[in-house]
Amino acid sequence: MASREVSASEETGVCAVLLMSPIVGTHGLLSQCSENSGNSGVSEERLGHPVHMPLNPFAETLIEYRELAGLTQTQLAKRVGVSVSSVNRWEHGHSPPKRDNAEKLDEACNAGGKILTAWQAHTSRSGLPEWARDLAAIEPASRHATLVSAAGVPGMLQAPEYARSVFLAGRPTASEDAIASLVALRCERLAELPDLRVAATFPATAVGGLPPDLRRAQAEHLLQWAATGRVTITLTPAGAAMPLPVAPLMIYRLRSGERVIASDHAEGTVVLSADVADRVDAVVTVVLTHALPAASSLEYLETLT
Repeated sequence: MASREVSASEETGVCAVLLMSPIVGTHGLLSQCSENSGNSGVSEERLGHPVHMPLNPFAETLIEYRELAGLTQTQLAKRVGVSVSSVNRWEHGHSPPKRDNAEKLDEACNAGGKILTAWQAHTSRSGLPEWARDLAAIEPASRHATLVSAAGVPGMLQAPEYARSVFLAGRPTASEDAIASLVALRCERLAELPDLRVAATFPATAVGGLPPDLRRAQAEHLLQWAATGRVTITLTPAGAAMPLPVAPLMIYRLRSGERVIASDHAEGTVVLSADVADRVDAVVTVVLTHALPAASSLEYLETLT
């Protein structure tokens, strides 16, 4: 599985982008650019700047025992077998590592179980499944989200009926209670982020190609969000040349100006590194080029209700 990394943005605006693209794959994007400088390169020193999220007990414990062990982030990363940017991300509280890396961190820092204990406390208290833990930290730090998909309806805009069908297909052995919890978590997320504005672009067939009852429910759900003024929807028509979808990609511009680009995979959200920035931008451009105007998109959704 690809390593998770954090990036920063070239703008001070705030947005998030979700798209499905094989061009991106599981490689990543990590870039920090100021609005004035336009720099896209990232050095280890610049990775030391936080994304202004509050530290959690795990991050604080990791920093404490790394420093007590006399290790730099680079030395610790080498001992654990991960990237320096992963250690940097963990120490800035963006998301926790998996258990095996938490155990390696504890051993490398001679922490006697203290780092692992802090990790267990941090990962168990959120009540969120692993795929949502990173987003739960990133989304509240964003004000505007641009959601772009080459296949389905972006998760944040899925109707409960649609989300249920997605989870049932992807988790056939899950209990009804587990499915219901996941549906609620996904479908209530946007309502829990009242300051977040959304611009979404995805194929018209993502809704029009659904079974009648599901199609109607999803179209009505989208129209209701559009009526709030918080969500703008533009659809790509059938037959548009779109990149073949593999996994959703999310590009977040935070209030502090940083940009975080992530890809949503079956095993969790992977925050990506800097070398695919140009490819990500190219995919977004292709998707947006084929989008219908917002008014035409809403007219089409009206025909589905």
